[in-house]
Amino acid sequence: MIQECCPSIAYVAQTFPALTQTFVYREVLALEERGFKVVTCAIWRPNREGLSQESRHLVERSLYVFPISWFKFLKAHLYTLLTCPGKYMGTLLYILNCKEESRQNRLRSFYHFLEAVYLAPELKKRQVQHIHAHFTINAATIALVLSRLLGITFSFTAHNIFFIDRVLLGEKAREARFIVAISEFSKEFLTHLFPGGCLEAKIHVVHCGLSPDDFAPPDPKPTNDIPLILFVAQMAERKGAPILVEACRILAERGVAFHCTIIGDGPQRALVEQLIDRYALKETVELKGAVLQEHLKQYLKRADAFVLPCIVARGGDMDGIPVSLMEAMAMEIPTVSTHVSGIPELIEDGQSGLLVQPGDASALSDAIQRIFEDDELSQELGKRGREKVVQEFNIHTNAAQLADLFEGYLSPDGAFAGCD
Repeated sequence: MIQECCPSIAYVAQTFPALTQTFVYREVLALEERGFKVVTCAIWRPNREGLSQESRHLVERSLYVFPISWFKFLKAHLYTLLTCPGKYMGTLLYILNCKEESRQNRLRSFYHFLEAVYLAPELKKRQVQHIHAHFTINAATIALVLSRLLGITFSFTAHNIFFIDRVLLGEKAREARFIVAISEFSKEFLTHLFPGGCLEAKIHVVHCGLSPDDFAPPDPKPTNDIPLILFVAQMAERKGAPILVEACRILAERGVAFHCTIIGDGPQRALVEQLIDRYALKETVELKGAVLQEHLKQYLKRADAFVLPCIVARGGDMDGIPVSLMEAMAMEIPTVSTHVSGIPELIEDGQSGLLVQPGDASALSDAIQRIFEDDELSQELGKRGREKVVQEFNIHTNAAQLADLFEGYLSPDGAFAGCD
């Protein structure tokens, strides 16, 4: 159990809670179960009706910038300027004069400065002693500004966005009390971006996770007359949905019987629809759009293979370790993905799942067909996949790691010395 003297923490995100970022609110809930007091904040208030049931109650308790109260906005800025003019002007000039950043990025940071000041009086009122941000761009910029304004420490979790967008990342990395990387791959990527100093020592790998009890395999598992392939992800380029459709075309040409359900929405949906039409796959490939978490499990229970063919997108965008893979593996679904980013840290090829090279639709179809035709392999991959999640991607274990980090860095007698 956490000590009563444990500091209160503010969690900052772009949107909180978010349907596509279950790992953030699961982390908050797990920390609170361990006794932490967490104040949740976000730039945008989500549409409550578009959220899964498990996260809706978090909306009422969270602080939001938007929709904005202009009276509170002006009051917060005037109060901060009058009570700590040096910190206010010094932080503003710091944001505006960062010569390493483009004019556009400095403008982005200026907006986040305005948003941070809006949140500052409320966090001060709630006696927040440390700020933690998820993602290295918008939320982390707000955390950096709040840290300077309130004279408290901050940290952040580095997800996949820093592969392509690094606004003020060097400054954030230097000033953060500590950094959480979601994979060894991400940690190595960060240390190569900013070599030297003691950055590596304050980057700690803590995997995102889920509760294995919430994603237990069905008993008995429903059987399908025709094998079912399931894809669950935002339809961004890095997720590789068009590659899956190509693999479905190859399977159909081979005469393999299957049905494929694609769950998710996003910028590539139109392209996926075009490919389904072009390859005459309407009878076998079904687009479901976005699905709430409480309904998703019904699809997972029936899946014979879970496929997420991630790629490195144009511009360098790529995934970290997708939580949808963890959810499928926890339910003992044999899973197929690719050698991208930190995914091999979750899926050991031939042990806890199958991996193919990114963008290789033929290899992807081979892996899917292999699962369909080898029942023993399919069952073994499913069981070992769940074991992997239970052992290394368990939200309760990972929350304990985070709690140890917060205590180690922030408690007066903490174990970690920090890095100046």
